[in-house]
Formats: sequence, C-alpha cells, structure tokens
Amino acid sequence: MKPQRLAALTLALVVPTAGASAVDLRPPSRVEAVTVFPDGASVTRRFTVDLPAGEHVLILDDLPLTADAGSLRVAGSGRGDLAIGSVDAREARPTERADVQAVQRLEALRDERLALDDGIAAERMRKRAAEALIAPATLSAGERGLDVAAARQALAAAHEVTLAADRTIRQAEQRQRGLDRAIAEIEASLKAQPPRRLEARVAVEAGAPFRGELTLTYAVRNARWTPVYDARLVTTGSRPALDLIRRADIRQQTGEDWSDVTLTVSTARVARGGAVPVLPPLVLRYQEAEAMRERSSAAPAPTALPALAGPPLRPGRPHGETVVAGRVAEAEVVVDMGGFQATFTVPGRTTLVSGDGARALRIGGATITPDLVSRVVPSLDTTAFLEARFRHGEDVPLMPGRVTLYRDGLFAGRTTLAAATRDDEVKLGFGPDDLIRVEHQVVRRTDGSAGLISTSRIEEREFRILLRNGAPAARRIVVEDRMPVTEVQDIVVETLSGMTAPAARDIDGRRGIVAWTVDLAPGASRDIRHGWRLRWPAERRLQPVEGRL
Repeated sequence: MKPQRLAALTLALVVPTAGASAVDLRPPSRVEAVTVFPDGASVTRRFTVDLPAGEHVLILDDLPLTADAGSLRVAGSGRGDLAIGSVDAREARPTERADVQAVQRLEALRDERLALDDGIAAERMRKRAAEALIAPATLSAGERGLDVAAARQALAAAHEVTLAADRTIRQAEQRQRGLDRAIAEIEASLKAQPPRRLEARVAVEAGAPFRGELTLTYAVRNARWTPVYDARLVTTGSRPALDLIRRADIRQQTGEDWSDVTLTVSTARVARGGAVPVLPPLVLRYQEAEAMRERSSAAPAPTALPALAGPPLRPGRPHGETVVAGRVAEAEVVVDMGGFQATFTVPGRTTLVSGDGARALRIGGATITPDLVSRVVPSLDTTAFLEARFRHGEDVPLMPGRVTLYRDGLFAGRTTLAAATRDDEVKLGFGPDDLIRVEHQVVRRTDGSAGLISTSRIEEREFRILLRNGAPAARRIVVEDRMPVTEVQDIVVETLSGMTAPAARDIDGRRGIVAWTVDLAPGASRDIRHGWRLRWPAERRLQPVEGRL
C-alpha cells in the first residue's frame, strides 16, 4: 500500500478536454474554519472524497452568493495522486438544483400526511368492527334468543370504541389541514422563488483510486470585525491600575451560518486593493478670455486656482469578566504576530449565525500602570476630567475602536480609542474629577489705539485661572488654553508681562494651544496668569477666525 502523502493539487489554465465522460459527484461539506478581517472573511470548507481512477467533477452546491468566485482554492491530502483541472463557480439554476432543505422538508410533510391517512383508515376499520358487535344478528344470538346482559356489554364496548376512533380521526384530519397549508407554502416558494446559492465545480482527475480530505477556501463579503475595548481603572490602591480588555465585535451577513468552527480574527485589511492609488498631476492653465467674460456676466469672478479634475474625495471612516469566590475568567486567545498583521485564534469552537446580530469575543487583555492627570480647559468648561495616560507596550497594535469606561467599579461612560503602535502614548478620559476646583476669571479686557495719530489699534486680554486640590491625595493637573495665532505679517501678538509661562505649546499639533502642568498637594491652591496683547493697523478691521489650525 502506498504511504499517505499530499495530493498533487495543481490548477490548470484550461478545463480538461474529456469533460463529457467526467462523473459528477456531490460530496457533503461543512464549514470548518473562518478567518474574519476588518473588511471581509475567508471561509474554509472540508469534505471527504473516495474516487475511482478517472475524471470527475466535484460539486459543492451550497456556497453563499457573497462568495468571491475568483477566490476559490482547493487543497488537501490523501492516498494517491489527484490533479485539479479547474475550479469555478456559478449560481445554480433552479432546474439544476432545488433548495435541498426545502425539498427535504416537503418530503417529510408529505410522508407525515400519508401516515395520517393510514391511521384514519385503521380507525375507520375499528369503527366498522365495533358496529358489527351490535348488529341485530349478533345481538339475537340466533336460536338462543336475546341475551340482555351481553347486548348491554356489546353496546358499551361499541360506544367506547366509536368515540375513541372518532376523536383520533378528528385530530388526524386537523393535523392534515395544517400539513396541507405548509405543503402548499413550500411548493409555492419552490416555484416562485427558486433558491439562490453558489455552486462550486471542481474538475479533478485521479490516476489511481484516491481517498482523502479536501478543503475549499473562498473569500466572502458582508462580514467584518471591529475592535471594542473595556477600560477598567482602579484609583483606590497605592498605585493606579488600568485593565484594558480587547474584544472583537463580529458581524456577518454572508447568507451561511458558521456552526462549530475554528474562528480567527486578523488585523489584515483585504478589501483595500494591492497597490497605492495613482496621484494625478496638478496642472495649472489660464482660462480662455471668452470663457472668463461669460462667467463674469453670470457668476462671481473665478478663483485664481481653477478646480482640478481628479478622483472624488471619499470621507474617512471613523474608526466582563467577573470574579467571584473561586475564579471565573474569560478564555484568552492565541495571538500570532506576523510581519504585517496580527491574528487572534479564539479557543474552542464557535458558532456565528448569519444575520443582523453581533457577537463580541474577548481576544486579549493587559494590566497597565497609567499616569493619572486631571485635565481642564477653563475657557470652555471649568470641570476637570480625569485622564489615564500610558505608553502602548505590545507589538500587537491597538486598532481604533469604541471603549467602555469603568472607574473604581462604576460605569463612567464611553469614548473612542485612536490607533496606537508600540511606544505610542494613549490617553483615555474617565469622566469629571469633582475633587478639583477650577475658576476662570477675566482680569482685563481693553481696546485702544497707539501712536500720536493713531496708526495702530491695540487689544489686551488677561485671565486668572485658580486651581485647588480637594482630594486626599496629590493631583497632577493639566490646564489648556490658547494664544491668538496670526496669519498676517502686520498683526503682532505679544504675551503680557508677568504671565505664567506655559509648559508646552502647540499641543498635539494644534497651533496656539498652550498647556500648564501643575502638581498640587492635598488642599493646595495655585494661580495661573494668562494674557496677550494684539497690535494691528488702525485702518484694518480684525476678523478672528476660531477653530483653524
């Protein structure tokens, strides 16, 4: 006997020529493994074949319509050599394939109806036998005459048998009416709406008898996973602790159920294409004089830079465990960090039904010691917000996603997490810090002129920010405010004398945003003085533009 070896599964560029003599086989298959990506999924079906020598066509006729026909791939192993001639897919026509489940259901209903007919016939025969017991010839007993006691006993027996038979017949006929409605519905659906499934046809040739297991892998749309997180902050210990739990929120509407499969989620994005987009050249031209005159009579003057033809802009996409006596914990996945992607294999077997629902599976977790700061923007809101900051220390990146926040065991709201790779700083806000008191006061607001003949105008603003720590422990407070930013050369921005110098400027790349970092002991207070002076030509009017970077 030849040893078991990998079958020679080579894909030819043409369909085998002797297709007319090939034998069609429909081996049963089941979904064995699924890998879900942020923008699709890869499904692997497994099936067993036992083939004699010769050419065959293996037909898997229950693939979903969302399967990508160009992604079909066959692999496997077994005893003997097997050559793959072609792998293609098409939508099955109603005359070629009926809905197997509907047909099986229809056959079962018809068989049940026939069984009820047999039961009804048996009950009617029982009634006729009971009627024979009370026939005049039976009751008269021939020459012996009427036996009253025997007649009374026969009447009672016939009455009991007749009632039971009628009751059974009535129940059977009621059940038949329900079966008739169900049969009519299935027959109508098979005629009016034939099943729509994809059929994979694999042409193979076995040089000798072949027995083994094959797999069919294909890509599907309408499946995705998005990262979601639980962030559980504990501030009551000697040092703060943050449990960051990573989950995969999986949704699939592929048209097929994934029952008892090996499930993997991957960070690879498979629907973005394989090449960088082509950037069109930026070409400047003068407009034609005649076209300019026509536009000037019908519309405002054109801008100096004409609109350029190019691809349309596409909007960007935004991107618990319980402990009781003993221990209850969620199973951890197996993480494989490749060169360009991370995969998380969920332990055990998983079932995901096609539909509108979602299922969140835990795929990782880490306990972090964060730095806590109370952050406030007093010119907008004097409420301080507690923020946890840490450096991401794992090779597996944090993908952008929703975060559910808990502070000291209580729900603290929801936020979003930005993408982060190793050593990137991550910031998570955990709601108001009511133990920090902040006041924002306007000290000075003046408008005036400078120079003997008023060649320029001056505007001054001065603010006082009062901080007080009412917490029983020291707090680090970060205060954000802004300085005006000019885009015109003859507008001058100056810091007033005696102001508190900020610790940082242009925070997170935002022009003019400044920040002060203050460490306050319990019960301590601190003042921050902030202000500026603007100077610009008197003949010009200043138009502040807020929100521009």
